Amino acid sequence: MGEVRLPAGGLVEFRRAIEEAAGKDAVRALREAGRRLAADAEVILTERGGVPLPALSMNDFWEQLNRYFEDSGWGHVEHEALGNGVGAVVARGWAEADPNESRGAPGCHISTGLLAELLTRAVGQPVAVMEVACHSQGDDVCRFLFGAPTVLLLVHRKLAQSASLEDALAAL
Repeated sequence: MGEVRLPAGGLVEFRRAIEEAAGKDAVRALREAGRRLAADAEVILTERGGVPLPALSMNDFWEQLNRYFEDSGWGHVEHEALGNGVGAVVARGWAEADPNESRGAPGCHISTGLLAELLTRAVGQPVAVMEVACHSQGDDVCRFLFGAPTVLLLVHRKLAQSASLEDALAAL
Protein backbone atom coordinates (compact mmCIF):
# COMPACT_ATOMS: atom_id res chain seq x y z
CA MET A 1 0.00 0.00 0.00
CA GLY A 2 1.45 3.33 -1.01
CA GLU A 3 1.26 6.52 0.99
CA VAL A 4 0.20 10.01 -0.01
CA ARG A 5 1.94 12.85 1.78
CA LEU A 6 0.34 16.20 2.33
CA PRO A 7 2.35 19.40 2.53
CA ALA A 8 3.01 20.74 6.02
CA GLY A 9 -0.25 22.09 7.33
CA GLY A 10 -2.29 20.03 4.89
CA LEU A 11 -3.96 17.91 7.54
CA VAL A 12 -4.94 21.02 9.49
CA GLU A 13 -6.46 22.58 6.36
CA PHE A 14 -8.26 19.32 5.52
CA ARG A 15 -9.74 19.28 9.04
CA ARG A 16 -10.79 22.92 8.81
CA ALA A 17 -12.49 22.37 5.44
CA ILE A 18 -14.50 19.43 6.80
CA GLU A 19 -15.44 21.41 9.93
CA GLU A 20 -16.67 24.30 7.80
CA ALA A 21 -18.58 22.09 5.37
CA ALA A 22 -20.05 19.58 7.80
CA GLY A 23 -20.92 21.93 10.66
CA LYS A 24 -22.26 20.04 13.67
CA ASP A 25 -21.55 16.68 12.00
CA ALA A 26 -17.85 17.50 11.48
CA VAL A 27 -16.52 15.75 14.60
CA ARG A 28 -18.32 12.51 13.75
CA ALA A 29 -17.21 12.69 10.11
CA LEU A 30 -13.57 13.41 10.98
CA ARG A 31 -13.41 10.60 13.55
CA GLU A 32 -14.92 8.20 11.04
CA ALA A 33 -12.33 9.29 8.47
CA GLY A 34 -9.63 8.51 11.02
CA ARG A 35 -11.11 5.09 11.70
CA ARG A 36 -11.08 4.33 7.98
CA LEU A 37 -7.41 5.31 7.73
CA ALA A 38 -6.60 2.60 10.27
CA ALA A 39 -6.91 -0.24 7.76
CA ASP A 40 -4.08 1.11 5.61
CA ALA A 41 -2.02 2.05 8.67
CA GLU A 42 -2.46 -1.50 9.98
CA VAL A 43 -1.09 -2.93 6.71
CA ILE A 44 2.00 -0.74 7.00
CA LEU A 45 2.51 -1.54 10.70
CA THR A 46 2.09 -5.26 10.02
CA GLU A 47 4.60 -5.17 7.15
CA ARG A 48 7.13 -3.30 9.29
CA GLY A 49 6.60 -5.43 12.39
CA GLY A 50 6.59 -8.70 10.49
CA VAL A 51 3.51 -9.97 12.34
CA PRO A 52 -0.15 -8.94 12.70
CA LEU A 53 -0.79 -6.13 15.21
CA PRO A 54 -2.19 -8.40 17.95
CA ALA A 55 1.00 -10.50 17.81
CA LEU A 56 3.32 -7.54 18.45
CA SER A 57 4.56 -7.09 22.00
CA MET A 58 3.31 -3.85 23.54
CA ASN A 59 6.82 -2.37 23.36
CA ASP A 60 7.11 -3.30 19.68
CA PHE A 61 3.61 -1.96 18.99
CA TRP A 62 4.42 1.46 20.48
CA GLU A 63 7.78 1.56 18.73
CA GLN A 64 6.20 0.69 15.36
CA LEU A 65 3.35 3.14 15.91
CA ASN A 66 5.76 5.98 16.66
CA ARG A 67 7.87 5.07 13.64
CA TYR A 68 4.78 5.01 11.44
CA PHE A 69 3.62 8.44 12.62
CA GLU A 70 7.09 9.98 12.37
CA ASP A 71 7.79 8.52 8.90
CA SER A 72 4.37 9.65 7.68
CA GLY A 73 4.85 13.19 8.95
CA TRP A 74 2.19 13.07 11.69
CA GLY A 75 4.65 13.72 14.54
CA HIS A 76 6.11 11.81 17.49
CA VAL A 77 4.05 9.70 19.91
CA GLU A 78 4.83 8.30 23.32
CA HIS A 79 2.80 5.92 25.43
CA GLU A 80 2.00 6.52 29.11
CA ALA A 81 0.41 3.91 31.38
CA LEU A 82 -1.83 5.85 33.77
CA GLY A 83 -3.41 2.93 35.64
CA ASN A 84 -7.01 1.93 36.34
CA GLY A 85 -7.41 0.73 32.76
CA VAL A 86 -6.42 4.06 31.20
CA GLY A 87 -3.39 4.91 29.10
CA ALA A 88 -2.33 7.98 27.21
CA VAL A 89 -0.74 8.76 23.89
CA VAL A 90 1.27 11.97 24.02
CA ALA A 91 1.79 13.47 20.57
CA ARG A 92 4.43 16.11 19.89
CA GLY A 93 4.73 18.16 16.72
CA TRP A 94 1.35 16.76 15.74
CA ALA A 95 0.30 17.45 12.14
CA GLU A 96 -3.42 17.73 12.86
CA ALA A 97 -2.87 20.45 15.47
CA ASP A 98 -2.18 24.09 14.71
CA PRO A 99 -0.42 25.98 17.52
CA ASN A 100 -1.62 29.25 15.95
CA GLU A 101 -5.26 28.32 16.53
CA SER A 102 -6.97 29.04 19.80
CA ARG A 103 -9.69 26.44 19.90
CA GLY A 104 -11.90 26.13 22.94
CA ALA A 105 -11.65 22.34 22.88
CA PRO A 106 -9.31 19.67 21.51
CA GLY A 107 -9.64 19.30 17.76
CA CYS A 108 -7.58 16.32 16.53
CA HIS A 109 -10.64 14.30 15.57
CA ILE A 110 -9.01 12.38 12.71
CA SER A 111 -6.27 11.29 15.09
CA THR A 112 -8.83 10.29 17.73
CA GLY A 113 -10.60 7.98 15.28
CA LEU A 114 -7.35 6.59 13.87
CA LEU A 115 -5.91 5.82 17.30
CA ALA A 116 -9.15 4.26 18.52
CA GLU A 117 -9.32 1.91 15.57
CA LEU A 118 -5.61 0.99 15.61
CA LEU A 119 -5.70 0.25 19.34
CA THR A 120 -8.90 -1.77 18.91
CA ARG A 121 -7.23 -3.82 16.18
CA ALA A 122 -4.07 -4.28 18.28
CA VAL A 123 -5.86 -5.61 21.37
CA GLY A 124 -8.83 -7.30 19.71
CA GLN A 125 -11.50 -5.53 21.75
CA PRO A 126 -13.11 -2.08 21.65
CA VAL A 127 -10.87 0.79 22.73
CA ALA A 128 -12.15 4.33 23.08
CA VAL A 129 -9.94 7.39 22.67
CA MET A 130 -10.54 10.89 23.99
CA GLU A 131 -8.29 13.89 23.37
CA VAL A 132 -7.81 15.83 26.60
CA ALA A 133 -5.08 18.28 25.56
CA CYS A 134 -4.41 19.83 22.17
CA HIS A 135 -1.71 22.02 20.74
CA SER A 136 -4.50 23.81 18.83
CA GLN A 137 -5.93 25.05 22.12
CA GLY A 138 -2.63 26.23 23.56
CA ASP A 139 -1.39 23.03 25.22
CA ASP A 140 2.25 22.00 24.78
CA VAL A 141 1.26 18.60 23.34
CA CYS A 142 -1.76 16.71 22.12
CA ARG A 143 -2.73 14.08 24.68
CA PHE A 144 -5.15 11.26 24.01
CA LEU A 145 -6.51 9.02 26.76
CA PHE A 146 -7.48 5.49 25.81
CA GLY A 147 -9.20 2.59 27.50
CA ALA A 148 -12.37 0.57 27.55
CA PRO A 149 -15.35 2.65 26.38
CA THR A 150 -17.10 2.36 29.77
CA VAL A 151 -14.00 3.59 31.60
CA LEU A 152 -13.48 6.57 29.31
CA LEU A 153 -17.16 7.44 29.62
CA LEU A 154 -16.66 7.76 33.38
CA VAL A 155 -13.63 10.00 32.82
CA HIS A 156 -15.59 12.10 30.32
CA ARG A 157 -18.46 12.55 32.78
CA LYS A 158 -16.09 13.67 35.54
CA LEU A 159 -14.39 16.13 33.20
CA ALA A 160 -17.80 17.47 32.12
CA GLN A 161 -18.49 18.18 35.81
CA SER A 162 -15.38 20.41 35.83
CA ALA A 163 -13.18 17.85 37.59
CA SER A 164 -9.48 18.04 36.81
CA LEU A 165 -8.03 15.23 34.76
CA GLU A 166 -6.13 13.99 37.79
CA ASP A 167 -9.32 13.92 39.89
CA ALA A 168 -11.27 12.22 37.09
CA LEU A 169 -8.64 9.48 36.84
CA ALA A 170 -8.41 9.11 40.62
CA ALA A 171 -12.18 8.55 40.79
CA LEU A 172 -11.91 5.36 38.72
